Amino acid sequence: HRRLRSVSRFAGPLHPMTATLGLSARSASHNALATALRAASAEEVGPMDHFMARPEVRAFCAQAQEPGQSEVSLRFCATLLPTSHPCHAAWLALFCGALVEQGADPTVLFPTLQGLLHAWLERLRRHSAVGVEDDGDGKCTRTFVHSVRSAAVAEPAAEPQDHFCDVDSLVEALDIMVPPMMAMLMREPRNHQCFIEDASLMKLLDDVASSSSTLHVGNLHFLQLAAHSSYEDELVVVLPASRTGFAAQAHGIHNTFQAISLLQNLMRDHAQNLGIQRCIAFRDPDAKGDSSDFMWLQADAFADGMLLDSMRIASGEARLRDNMAKCGKRVLIALETDNDMNIKRHWSGFNFVIHGAQQPSMAFTRYLTPNEVALYLA
Repeated sequence: HRRLRSVSRFAGPLHPMTATLGLSARSASHNALATALRAASAEEVGPMDHFMARPEVRAFCAQAQEPGQSEVSLRFCATLLPTSHPCHAAWLALFCGALVEQGADPTVLFPTLQGLLHAWLERLRRHSAVGVEDDGDGKCTRTFVHSVRSAAVAEPAAEPQDHFCDVDSLVEALDIMVPPMMAMLMREPRNHQCFIEDASLMKLLDDVASSSSTLHVGNLHFLQLAAHSSYEDELVVVLPASRTGFAAQAHGIHNTFQAISLLQNLMRDHAQNLGIQRCIAFRDPDAKGDSSDFMWLQADAFADGMLLDSMRIASGEARLRDNMAKCGKRVLIALETDNDMNIKRHWSGFNFVIHGAQQPSMAFTRYLTPNEVALYLA
């Protein structure tokens, strides 16, 4: 987040300017930047400060901050970054992340960054598998071809480009690209859904992160944490004791423990309509720990309206989306029991924040009908 804030200093503050630029001026700026990056060799990459101070880059960044130009610039970068040196791509992505933090559409560039992430992780995975060539002073000298990958295709492109990148530079680029990815990932559930549905990317992320002691990609764990979070448009909660229930919208939930804490607050607010007999204490969303007021079970703990298996407990450490679904909805059963029958669970450390835009929340949407309750307990 601090990196996203600091990168904007190269082009001045992110604020609307009074003048607007015509199409020809914008095209000239974009063409100049694309031409300069195509002509740059690996030896000319240099440090980020020097790159961001280049006239073509400064002109692009200034233009991107003109009224109505941020998303045009993001679309331009969606075509430019895959053909650029990884360090150049990452540095420009960092600036684009700052644009998103200032209100630009987070969906425009994210597919491209996800594609680059896939391609770069694949090369680092191969590197960690074959080992490192050391030049004697502790530096990695093995090089890999940087290939272009279409944002819409799950596999890296078959034909590599002429951009070569040493392992150290690729690791640096990957580390820098994580903050803008997080800015886009945590602001748009659709980005998150596309991210976690890419099974090969999820495996690559885990494989390379497990080799981080060798590769030193410090920021990857943020993407792993983001992948662990869950979004549910309609999470179903059923209360068998009162034959009631409700639906809630889950946003940016770390795990089932966090979901239960937020759900129990909703149940406290709607206790009368839900027919809840026990007193439910208010939960501070920022509290370090919590405990269960109900036996929280999976959907298949009930059949034909009867409790079949009281040990089908919803795992608190698991991702919310890993809980069982029924009738196309994620379902949790909150069983209200006598205190001596209740399996009291306590937990802590579930409500950490991985990004400022994450804002974990649970919003009540509606009550279940009696027919729906019967259907989810059938």
